[in-house]
Amino acid sequence: MDQNLLVINGHALVKALDAEGLVARLAMWVHGTETDTWKLWMVAPAGVDDKREFYRRLAQTVSRHRSEVGGIDASDVEMVAETHPAVRGLGRFIRAPGLASIQFAGNTFDGYYLPEGIILRSNL
Repeated sequence: MDQNLLVINGHALVKALDAEGLVARLAMWVHGTETDTWKLWMVAPAGVDDKREFYRRLAQTVSRHRSEVGGIDASDVEMVAETHPAVRGLGRFIRAPGLASIQFAGNTFDGYYLPEGIILRSNL
């Protein structure tokens, strides 16, 4: 997939979620080499712990902003806990509270290997 499109559409989704009050503390595209697919990892705002509620609000936002978010679907997003080793490790090294486009490849964060990724926001 075109990484520029991932960034553009990912930024549009993050902005739409911000406007809906679902401000992600982390938004990061992660490439799965086994399946050659990209997943948008998100750490939900503090206080949003129910995955069903998160995905319901996400799906509604994607539906309302279909033209802006391009081909992103709610199934492309994975709610990841702040306690995930990669998230914990990443949060210690990178702060990007607004919108960013920070690409990395072949990194290990707290013992968790991420082959390739694009950080859109890191505000942990």
